[in-house]
Amino acid sequence: MKKQLQQRIDELSLEIRNYPTPIARCDLHLPALLEERSLLLSRLRELEEPTAACSPEALWANDGGFHAA
Repeated sequence: MKKQLQQRIDELSLEIRNYPTPIARCDLHLPALLEERSLLLSRLRELEEPTAACSPEALWANDGGFHAA
């Protein structure tokens, strides 16, 4: 799955890099490409990072938050 995600990210990056200029404000294709790449990068990051039992906010609160020594 990671390999497929990375391959699609690479394809999108290449397409974005070679996108024709000038880019009109009404262009909808480029923002869609950027959005898709961002989503895939997030998914890839989730797969690569170990899943924590607690969120960062929960860890902070359990460590005392503002009242930590």
